[in-house]
Amino acid sequence: MVMPRTTPNPRSGMRGISEQDVWEAADALLLAGQRPTIERIRLQMGRGSPNTVSPYLDAWFAGLGARLRQPQGFAGASGGTVPETVAQAAAHLWDVALTAGKAEVAEMAAARTSELDAQAQALAAEREALVQARAVLQERLASAEVAAADARQARDEAQAQARRAEAQWVTAQADAVESRRLLALARQEKEALQAERDAERAAWDEERQRVNARADASERRLMLELDGQREANKAMIAAQKTLQKDVTAAEGTIAALRETQLGLEAARTVQEAVTGRLREQLSAQELLVAQYRALIAAPRESISSMTAAGGRRLRPSAAAAIAVAPGARRGRR
Repeated sequence: MVMPRTTPNPRSGMRGISEQDVWEAADALLLAGQRPTIERIRLQMGRGSPNTVSPYLDAWFAGLGARLRQPQGFAGASGGTVPETVAQAAAHLWDVALTAGKAEVAEMAAARTSELDAQAQALAAEREALVQARAVLQERLASAEVAAADARQARDEAQAQARRAEAQWVTAQADAVESRRLLALARQEKEALQAERDAERAAWDEERQRVNARADASERRLMLELDGQREANKAMIAAQKTLQKDVTAAEGTIAALRETQLGLEAARTVQEAVTGRLREQLSAQELLVAQYRALIAAPRESISSMTAAGGRRLRPSAAAAIAVAPGARRGRR
């Protein structure tokens, strides 16, 4: 009974390598007297990666026993019927190759296991390093976010302070302009007030000089008249004493007027009040002088009759003093 030839089920691998390609390369190596290995199969094909060739080679070794039991399975590779000696040699070679393959597979499995263990340890170490690095990065990120928030807050505060400073600067500039304007107005008002006070002082100085001149003239005339009327009667002597008191009061009033005039520089409101007072006093003094003059110019008939009766001549100044004394007292009050 002839058993059908067992052929591999072609499965496409990575990079265009199929299971059929690996099996044909392994058959060719086996017929050439070489043990098929991953590297030899790659050299035989000229391409393929170990990860792709390895499972296909394992499948080839798994199906090699059944193929050796029916040598016709290699007819396609040799082009005819395989001789018995070749079949026996192939069977022996299969046993040897199977033993060597198992040893190589075990060695490869051990190496692969060690490599996987090393990779697992490296991956664990890398994973631990990555976890630590991630924690460090997260901490740095949190610190950076906090620093960024602080920087943004500081920037906002700086901008707010800059805006407040700019507003304060604008306000200060406006205040400075307004202050300069008010200072200029104050200077102008001061200069105008000073000019007005100087004018008032000059006017009052002139008025004082006129008053003093009139007072001096009146005093000189009164002294002359008093010298001519020394021999008046006792009544006129009393009147003369009263007149003398009034004159003293007038001089005190004039002195008070001078002191009041010196106080004009204190304040304008006080000046106005004092000015009114001085004007009233000056009016009273002018009234007193006018009354003196009126008495001096009065008819002398009454004085002559009084002189004839008393044996002495009554001086006009004494008579004027009698008439003016009440008015002078009112002006002094």
